Amino acid sequence: MPSRLAKPRSALRLALAAMLLASVAGCGEVVLTDGGSLSRRDRLSGSDAVASDSRLYADQGALARTRTVRIIPTAFTGSIPGGEFLTPEQRRLTANAADRAMCYELSLKYDVVSTPDADLTVRSRVTRVDPTDLLGAGSTIGLSAAITIAGQVGVGAAEGLGRIPVPRIPIGLGSLTVEAEAVDRHRQQRAAMIWGGAANSFTSQPRFSKDSDPYDLAGEFGQDFGFFLATGKDPFKSELFIPNWNRIRVTILGEAPLDPDCAAYGRAPGIDGILTDYIGLPPEYGDKGQDARFN
Repeated sequence: MPSRLAKPRSALRLALAAMLLASVAGCGEVVLTDGGSLSRRDRLSGSDAVASDSRLYADQGALARTRTVRIIPTAFTGSIPGGEFLTPEQRRLTANAADRAMCYELSLKYDVVSTPDADLTVRSRVTRVDPTDLLGAGSTIGLSAAITIAGQVGVGAAEGLGRIPVPRIPIGLGSLTVEAEAVDRHRQQRAAMIWGGAANSFTSQPRFSKDSDPYDLAGEFGQDFGFFLATGKDPFKSELFIPNWNRIRVTILGEAPLDPDCAAYGRAPGIDGILTDYIGLPPEYGDKGQDARFN
């Protein structure tokens, strides 16, 4: 009769094989396109991180004088490279994820308003998208579940609870590129960013949906650009911080936003999002999108 220890070893070999495969090509491709939506590009300077790249500009004096900010909903059309592979509903949900994250960051310093009379008006446009490959994402989800089952059978349910995460199979990792700027009352550019991000094999959550990676990356962009406008600091070089309770309850638990005008973008998915992510369901299963009262 085979030893009960044999199955965990087999599961371990599968996990190690997946990690080795992931190490060959662990990130998607980051491409900074010229979408032509910025009023100026000549003052941008480069900044990058492990799976992100950007070009930045900020007028620190103008940001210091800012009190009110208006957000124009992020534009995401099917005419951009890769845009045709996502449905209109998926594009809307992805764009809204960017706006919701940005609104939270801006609300930490400014008064977010919905009227045109604002010190700064923020406009963003998605200029390129690489959808998540369903084969790669589905294979990772299936492998993770298989390892979990093997572990539970081998070492008992008490020691094997939960889906065991494994590195994503590096096939079709999604990416997103966004152009954004903030202009003053005279339509003069006061801050701008060209942001490119890509999913990776180690920290990006696989879900069985083409908009899975673009959706997550949109939230990262919104957080980065909002942080950039609120602080004037390069989000890729800023120090790490421990999130306070307000950030946790609004961005993770899905409670009401701090600024009433941010309610237009709906609440973060919260517990529903955590549960749907856990089993690899598409983002739309946990995220209700915009608040219908503001449509």
